[in-house]
Amino acid sequence: MKPAQPTRHEDKRLHALYDLGILDTGREDRFERIVRVAAYVSDCPVVAISLVDEDRQWFKAKRGLAVNQTGRSESICGHAIHQLEPFIIEDTLNDRRFDDNPLVTGPPNIRFYAGFPFSLDSEHLLGTLCVIDHKPRQLTDACERALSDLARIVEHELVMTQQNVIDPLTSVFNRRGFYREVTSYLTDEMVIEDQHTLLHFDVRQLQGINRHYGKHAGDGVLRAFAACLRDVFDDTGWIGRLEGCEFAVLLIQQDVDAVEAQLDRFYLRLCRRLSSERYPFVYSVGLAHFTQIDETVTLETMLLDATNDTRTYPVPSETRDIG
Repeated sequence: MKPAQPTRHEDKRLHALYDLGILDTGREDRFERIVRVAAYVSDCPVVAISLVDEDRQWFKAKRGLAVNQTGRSESICGHAIHQLEPFIIEDTLNDRRFDDNPLVTGPPNIRFYAGFPFSLDSEHLLGTLCVIDHKPRQLTDACERALSDLARIVEHELVMTQQNVIDPLTSVFNRRGFYREVTSYLTDEMVIEDQHTLLHFDVRQLQGINRHYGKHAGDGVLRAFAACLRDVFDDTGWIGRLEGCEFAVLLIQQDVDAVEAQLDRFYLRLCRRLSSERYPFVYSVGLAHFTQIDETVTLETMLLDATNDTRTYPVPSETRDIG
C-alpha cells in the first residue's frame, strides 16, 4: 500500500480547513442533498463528502458508510487532493498503490473510486466528493461532468460557511446571506422571470415555549420550521432566517395558486413534524406577489408589501387536530 502523503503546502491547506470550523460538526441537509444526488447520478452504493484532516479523513455527509472517519494514510481521498482533476481508479485491485489497502481488502471494500476535489481557492484542496463501488466500473463522460458540478456546489456551500452567511442553528441563509443573494439576483440585468413572490414568516409564542420547556425546545422548533421550509421551497427560491423568529422566502416563477398550494403543504408538513413535541404555537405568513422587477423593487419594499397581507396558522400539538 502506498500511504497518502501531505500536500505541497500542507500547513496552508490545514489552516484553510480549520478556519472553516466545519470539522466534527453535525449533519446538514445542504450537504446531505448533494450526497443523495451524487448517489443517484453515479448509481454508486457509497458516496461521501470527505474532508482530509492532518491524520484522518472525516465525512461531513455520507451514504453507505458505517463510520464517520478513517485514517488519512490509507484514505484514497488523501491521494486525490494532490490534483485538481478528478482522481479515478476503475479497479483498485489492478493498482499497486491500493491493491492491499485495508479499505480495499476490508470494509468498505473499495473496488472502484472516483474523487472530485474541492477547495476555496483552486489551490489548497480540502477534500473530495467521492463515489465508491464494490465492483470495477467506469463513469460515463456525462456522469463525470455531473459529479464535477456537484463538487463545485460543495465548494459554494463551503464559501457560504467561510463568509458567515449561513445561520448555524437552521442551516439556511442568515440575514446577511439572504440579503446578499437576493439583492444580487434582483439587480442582475439578466433577470427575465416575470413572477416573484416574497413570503415573510413569523414564529410566534416561541418565548413561551422557551420559558416552559427550555431554550432547547425553542431551538428545536426553529430547526424544524427551517427544515420544512427547505423541504417545500428549496427548489423554487431562496430561504433565509432574518432574525430570531423571522424567516423569508423569495420564490421565482410560481403563480398564485402554486404558492397557496405550497403554503398548505408547508403547514401540514410542519404539523406532522412537530406532532410528537407537543409545543402548540402560531406562526404568521405575509406574502406579496410581483409581476415585474425594476429599480423600484428591492428586498426592503418586498418585505414591506408582504406585511400588508398576513394570515396566521395555528400549529396544534397533535396531527389529528388539523384534520
